[in-house]
Amino acid sequence: MLLHVLLLAASGIYAFADNPEIAMDQMTDDELRAFRQQKVAELKERTRHARLEKTPGGAVYPHIFFCTIYYTPKESGFTAERGFDARPITAPGLQGRKYPRDFLLAVKKEGFGRINEAVAGRNYIRWMGDHRYAFADAPVGRRGEMLVPRRSCAISSRNKFLHQHARLKIKSQTVNEETGSDEWFVCDTGAGVHPLQIDLYWGEDEPRGAIGRQRARPRGTWMEYAFDVEVTAKR
Repeated sequence: MLLHVLLLAASGIYAFADNPEIAMDQMTDDELRAFRQQKVAELKERTRHARLEKTPGGAVYPHIFFCTIYYTPKESGFTAERGFDARPITAPGLQGRKYPRDFLLAVKKEGFGRINEAVAGRNYIRWMGDHRYAFADAPVGRRGEMLVPRRSCAISSRNKFLHQHARLKIKSQTVNEETGSDEWFVCDTGAGVHPLQIDLYWGEDEPRGAIGRQRARPRGTWMEYAFDVEVTAKR
């Protein structure tokens, strides 16, 4: 038993040494919030002195952005057994059909959600704003482009450096290892996205857990933030 514990501890140490950003996964919600504020403040200060590097491959922005993950939550993951509020409720636009309460809250936050049973051939619901939902054919971006897992991403409308439909190459150990991708396409935006944030679309997944920030995290990755990021806006 002791040997097993020691091996687990050693594997954790080696994982941290290989990628220090994995330590964020073990922070409490308050600790991560404070850490995020500190790192974003550092990035904002860096933008004041950063110099754009133009290369044949595009414009390189060295370490002034940070990356996050968003996803399409699946209704199947919002069960009472996992600790979610699974009380079936309906809302305007759902034609009287009922879904787990926490699932609808997740759809409101993420924009789209995958339902267990299709309605009129549509497998998704989307948040329309003003307390309304609607059934949808697929998760789409700002201008109706279908979101592609590990390829599509969102930026803020207040981003001074990047623009919609930009093709990005993101160099980051966390992003590259966790998503398996370094090529991204900007086709979405969000009201809550920070001007220096690049929100990467993970795809469909069940939520990681029912407590705190785990609700907004996909089950398939530990990644939540990546701050050691170099971005090239490709020509």
